[in-house]
Amino acid sequence: MKNRVVIAGGGASGLTAAIFAAENGADVTVLEHRDRVGKKILMTGNGKCNLTNMSDVHGNYYSSDSYSLNKIYDTLGRFDAMKTRDFFKRIGLYTKEKRDGGVYPVSEQASIVLDVLRGECDRLGVNIRTDCDITSIDPDEMSGCVHITQYIREEKEQGKNGGKNKKNVVVSEKKETVHYDRLILATGGRAAPASGSDGSGYRLARKLGHSIIEPLPALVQLRCYGDFFKEVSGVRAQSRLVLYIDGNPAAGQEGELQLTDYGISGIPVFQFSRLASRALYEGRTCEVGINFIPYIARAADVDTAHFYYKPVQEFLSGLVHKKVAALICKKKGIPVGVTVGQTGSDKVHECLDLLADFRVKAAEPNSFENAQVCCGGVPLAETGDNFESRKCKNVYLVGELLDCDGICGGYNLQWAWATGAIAGAAAAGGSIEKEVWK
Repeated sequence: MKNRVVIAGGGASGLTAAIFAAENGADVTVLEHRDRVGKKILMTGNGKCNLTNMSDVHGNYYSSDSYSLNKIYDTLGRFDAMKTRDFFKRIGLYTKEKRDGGVYPVSEQASIVLDVLRGECDRLGVNIRTDCDITSIDPDEMSGCVHITQYIREEKEQGKNGGKNKKNVVVSEKKETVHYDRLILATGGRAAPASGSDGSGYRLARKLGHSIIEPLPALVQLRCYGDFFKEVSGVRAQSRLVLYIDGNPAAGQEGELQLTDYGISGIPVFQFSRLASRALYEGRTCEVGINFIPYIARAADVDTAHFYYKPVQEFLSGLVHKKVAALICKKKGIPVGVTVGQTGSDKVHECLDLLADFRVKAAEPNSFENAQVCCGGVPLAETGDNFESRKCKNVYLVGELLDCDGICGGYNLQWAWATGAIAGAAAAGGSIEKEVWK
């Protein structure tokens, strides 16, 4: 008889696991609690889907300990970016690499990524069931079962437009038991709950005996203290940023900073946001030093005397955005219209020093609704080489449910493809090296 593999979650890792399990001869069922699979895939890479990254993975992932990091890098050596590209090529999707190493579909459409994954599942006979909530799991020495609530939908007329305005709504529900030989938890974390990542997988994993490292928002904006942010909201600036935790430098990034009415955003902020998230959760202080003038080696070397006739705000506006220049003058108590000559060289250089190291204190990360991924989850030490649970027989855990998160640039999807492929093949009793061309 075929090995029955049930997969909880129809996201990136879940669909990949389904394909690899089916290719290795399993009878596969995917249980997705939203009304369709792959919603988060459609949101990635601003709708272009940054599939993976060809750059070196080392230093681009986080976890809670060195053992877990080593396991992450070992996993990404077994199923690397090239294997991801080969996988998508053989199911009908060609990819291209950009200068930063990011890999995208040639069409730059996230929807085609989901289309080819669903199409391959259909070809292999994977049974995809949506609107299924897993309420509990009963594991067994040889197999097990999941108890689900299946929601039934119908098209219902909305409003008084003669039936033109219809909406798919839940009209009833039924309880059901689904049996498995192997179960893969690919439920995602808590980031972007609109896509289906509501944290329910943590509850299921905990009931199976796993511990959970508190999930926190990552790849997210930082809300900061200060009553001046509305004055500079909307400003984008190429900047160099340093994150300080308890006064000590913890990370540095360079790129386009975005100032908002509540704090700071942009890729460089996202890249170290998980460090800030965890530190703030632990009650530590976090500051971000912003260098608005990274193109100037030493602020002290800037010749201010030549521009004695210019208002200070106008002089600074030649270096940075007008809103930032106005804020710096306000911070230094320099009235509008006062010239460089009237202010004096020392005072103007104080303004430049402030531009080179403008400190903001982080209050909290933005919510899970705004986060791209989570940090935290099930410790990797609680899974084996193929991500089988060390706590519960015949169960595997993959993707964002695990304590692994990467920086922006396709690294988190690479983790999803890799863990899904390895666990899917193993759950079917096969291997990711199996020849699948037919």
